[in-house]
Amino acid sequence: MIEKIFDKRNFLILIADDSKLMRFTMRQFLEAEGYRVIEAENGKQVLSLFVEHNPDIILMDYIMPELNGVTACAQLQELPGGNTTPVIMITSLEDETSVNLAFESGATDYISKPINWAVLRKRLSRLLFTKHMEKTLSGSEAFASSILNHAVEGIITIDINGNIEYINPVAEKIFNYKATELIGKNINLLIPEFNYKNEKLINKNLELIGHREDKSVLPIELTLSKFFVDRECFITIIFHDITKHKNYEKTIIYQAFYDSLTGLPNRLLLRERILHEVSHCKHTNHKFALMHLDLDNFKLINDTLGHDIGDNLLKEIAVRLKKYINSYDTVARLGEDEYLILFSRINHEENIAKLADKFLKILSEPFIINKHELYISASIGITIYPDDGEDAETLLTNADIAMYRAKENGKNNFQIFTPYLNQKSLERLELANYLRHALEYNEFIIHYQPKVDTKTEKVVGMEALIRWQHPNLGLVSPQKFIPLAEETGQIIPIGEWVLRTACAQNKALQDAGLPPLTVAVNLSPLQFRLQNLTKIVYEILKETGLEPQYLELEITESIAMENVEHTIKTINNLKELGIKFAIDDFGTGYSSLSQLNSLSVNKIKIDKSFVSQIDGGNFIIASTIIALGKSLKLEIVAEGVETQRQADFFKENACDELQGYFYGKPMSDKDFFKYYYETLKKI
Repeated sequence: MIEKIFDKRNFLILIADDSKLMRFTMRQFLEAEGYRVIEAENGKQVLSLFVEHNPDIILMDYIMPELNGVTACAQLQELPGGNTTPVIMITSLEDETSVNLAFESGATDYISKPINWAVLRKRLSRLLFTKHMEKTLSGSEAFASSILNHAVEGIITIDINGNIEYINPVAEKIFNYKATELIGKNINLLIPEFNYKNEKLINKNLELIGHREDKSVLPIELTLSKFFVDRECFITIIFHDITKHKNYEKTIIYQAFYDSLTGLPNRLLLRERILHEVSHCKHTNHKFALMHLDLDNFKLINDTLGHDIGDNLLKEIAVRLKKYINSYDTVARLGEDEYLILFSRINHEENIAKLADKFLKILSEPFIINKHELYISASIGITIYPDDGEDAETLLTNADIAMYRAKENGKNNFQIFTPYLNQKSLERLELANYLRHALEYNEFIIHYQPKVDTKTEKVVGMEALIRWQHPNLGLVSPQKFIPLAEETGQIIPIGEWVLRTACAQNKALQDAGLPPLTVAVNLSPLQFRLQNLTKIVYEILKETGLEPQYLELEITESIAMENVEHTIKTINNLKELGIKFAIDDFGTGYSSLSQLNSLSVNKIKIDKSFVSQIDGGNFIIASTIIALGKSLKLEIVAEGVETQRQADFFKENACDELQGYFYGKPMSDKDFFKYYYETLKKI
């Protein structure tokens, strides 16, 4: 019978939020609970809809355009019936000033974001039940008495002097008193901070501390309603113990707003604090700055030392960053190796550059993790409000753009956002969109650069080099699109296409009756790390019919040294198929003699930066690499040979193969076949 009278369909709830997603989410929840719902997207609509529909309760967002929740709530109090309609403020701002402003404007209660739906369900039920009780008590004293005695929550009735007139069994149990011990006693015995004389507390949701008979304390949530019997005023207090809810709320809030590894604020809480800063600075004309830090080469630490070491390093970085900021600034963790610092007080813009230099220096100092001495660096992007954006999303996006510019400039530096960087970012985005369809539209081609035997200068091989011929952009440089393909993961299908095409075209050369050559194909870091190379290469060789001995795979020295155990396993598996392996750009990495020996590769390629030094009389590095290779019984290839002097040096020093413009530029497959055919005729 109680459920029939207290029918949720009889209650109309007004939800006000500028987020369409939030309004949709709350409407779904409330309608599923059985309530009727209307919506407002700003404070002005709240006031007009209240006059038109007279809702029973209002759920109002704190920050809204045109008229915010606090102002709308204050103006609502002036409307007929507005001061008796409960308003629950929904906000992520839990500082004392914001909460006080909400209550001073007339709000009944507030709910923190993200919304704990179980708590909202309880508070709605209690507030609406209180309104229902006022009507019920005036209509039927007997029925009211039944509700009071059988309610699942504590109920206490007091007179205007705060003396307890009635206490139900649940209230007795909560406070561990018998009714006979409390009747006639003042309510402050149980709830010392309760000001029963304050008329403004009627129909409010309050959270206060209750005192049990044994002097222990507990948090309680209570709602007040006023009624009259023979013109004598009484107050009904409906309450319950919220200890479990409080603990649960703390857990939910922590998980929603804080990073579980470092304890730093996460992206969601950071965004809320940025919004708060934007709102504050609009009124004060102050500025604030965002500093986006992305660790350089952090993955190498995880891959070489393990994720436990990596996680401990991330925690130590968080501690170090927090140590060097002010109490009113925020350090947040955005992702695995990304941090963001919100500097809320920037008096002089030039100071942000000094801060960036300071943090680069702070991070350059060694970290001692489980007896490992680790050195790291970071790339930093900076944006300043309102110069680089007037909302959180724009500021975060532009900080990200500036950070990537720092990466492109060699890492371990900072960049302050400029409109030029935004233009470069848009161009990069456009290029990424084009790249996504390049394979589908057959826009990639392969050029081949010949490799010659040092002694005879006969062509003995070729290196496959991908080119992108876009219909509008023309020939796009690999330096532009290869890093982009790596970042987006498209290098995986592109690399597989290069491998398949190079094998097929090399087989076509042989089928044309020309002497067989070895084709060298470069592998990207992602291909080498993520793909089952042995299976893929085997299937491509089987599909194209190319014999394994005519395929040579190349990886850079830095890739080879990234995870030596994985490199050795992969190379050995591929060599079992009969495939050759070479280390490209040798001399630019950090491999030791013992590591190089363990890799069991066939060749090393001297990087062209060392080859070019020969014309200036610097032979030391090239000579050392040749001697090292010979000591390990490896073939030596010099790449980037462009002059007669360079060619003569490598001939005199027993280098095995030469490659460079001096012998031939990269050319299309047809031009290469023609070139190769012409060289054979000269023999």
